Amino acid sequence: MEFSEIKLLINFFAKHRHDFLGVPDVYFADKNYPELLWFYKEISKGSINNDQEAAEKLLQSTATNPAYQQLKAELEDRLVNLVFGLDPEKLMNSMLGRSSFRAYIYFGAAMILRQQNASAFFSDHFFKKAADYATFTNDGMIGCLTDLMLADRMAIKNKPDDFYHYRNRFKKSIKQFELEAELILMQRELDIFQVASNISQYKNAAKAKRYYLRAKKIHQQLKTFNSNFYYGNIAFIYGYFSSNFELVEEALNEREAFYQNHPEYYSDFQKSFIALSRMLAYIHLRQYEKGKEEARIFLGKLSANSSDWLHALEHYFILCMHSGNFEQALNIYYEATRSEYFINSNQEVKERWHYFEPYLNFILPGHFPKESINLLGFLDEISYYTTHKEDNNIIIMIGQIIVMIEMGDYDKLYDRTSYLESYIKKYVDKRIYPRTYIFLNMLLTLFKNNFQKTKTQKQTAVSLEKLKPVAGNKFFNTEGLEVIPYEKLWAAISEKLKRH
Repeated sequence: MEFSEIKLLINFFAKHRHDFLGVPDVYFADKNYPELLWFYKEISKGSINNDQEAAEKLLQSTATNPAYQQLKAELEDRLVNLVFGLDPEKLMNSMLGRSSFRAYIYFGAAMILRQQNASAFFSDHFFKKAADYATFTNDGMIGCLTDLMLADRMAIKNKPDDFYHYRNRFKKSIKQFELEAELILMQRELDIFQVASNISQYKNAAKAKRYYLRAKKIHQQLKTFNSNFYYGNIAFIYGYFSSNFELVEEALNEREAFYQNHPEYYSDFQKSFIALSRMLAYIHLRQYEKGKEEARIFLGKLSANSSDWLHALEHYFILCMHSGNFEQALNIYYEATRSEYFINSNQEVKERWHYFEPYLNFILPGHFPKESINLLGFLDEISYYTTHKEDNNIIIMIGQIIVMIEMGDYDKLYDRTSYLESYIKKYVDKRIYPRTYIFLNMLLTLFKNNFQKTKTQKQTAVSLEKLKPVAGNKFFNTEGLEVIPYEKLWAAISEKLKRH
């Protein structure tokens, strides 16, 4: 394992040290490896951050030293064993999670016991316990594995009736697993496109539709927790790829109805996931009051200072910016960026919140400190994120422009007219970003007119009408690139131009 992976795992164990059947430190107390417990504690305290630091402090050697490599390997083995000491009653917050955990723990224990002649007999009991838990969760993967192993054990014990029973169960569960695996792989492929960019999503919308129709057929056949979960996810992704947010809402209603018929699966996490997903759809559909109702649900169920919590706050921030509740958006920004989880997050997570700063400054100039905005740094970020997720570049570029308008630096903006024009032609496809294409061309008109307000308003009047939230408008739904709906941002820009 990489040191960073070991560190993440130890931090997880340290955070949940009271969720174990025994104190984690006991697993690392060994007279043959006196440095092992110290190694574990120093990593959990954050005192060492890489292999070289660990080797120097522990053994006064280098990271390539065989003694250090052996110690690190021993630490990794203990961490793997420590997983079996987790208490599902404390760690898992749903009956489904606890049952899944126990099914895999019992299965792992049974496989270990099966390898020894003296303990092979006991493996039968553990395989059956794993099968019982797998039956509750209706998990095709663990189900087919336990059925296969039980068929194997019954044949060895010369119990033909039991052998055929488990063999027939295996034939059924392996088919279920194959279909559920197909769902997983379809979703994960779409995830790759979703994370890449809006361009990737647009190009793969037809594939997403095929996967959606196939997933719907599989779920209608299986009606299991996994088929419901992955079918719903695929439906959400296809809905976003095709900007069909009504489909997203429909898929969420289907998922909720399934959970209501299977309350044993309806955990607080699932409730918060549905509420957050609904809120995202409502942002695009401009149904802000409905979005606020969903926000109340997921904020009441998510644990503060967690990745899910920070992710949810980001989208709640966008809801407030879109609905015009800017003071609340500012409060959310401070709550998120001053949280312990944010402070310890990676740079990419922090940069995402950094993109929102120019918009807050533009809308609330008296509340947001200008000195916290690194204007020139945005140029470097555009260069960096071009190789990561190019959609961010548009958010950053618009942020640059509005900050410079706020500062009254019109000459510098005018000098970049040709850059903006070439950027739109090269990177902004109106089939993929129709609203963004319209808005950026309105900004280009403003640039070409050297920021003359009256002239620009006349020339962009038709374009502005296309952006307004009028029923029947084909550009009604907002895009994911809009920190503030473009027609509202344009109105704010026009207000700023009164001085010029």
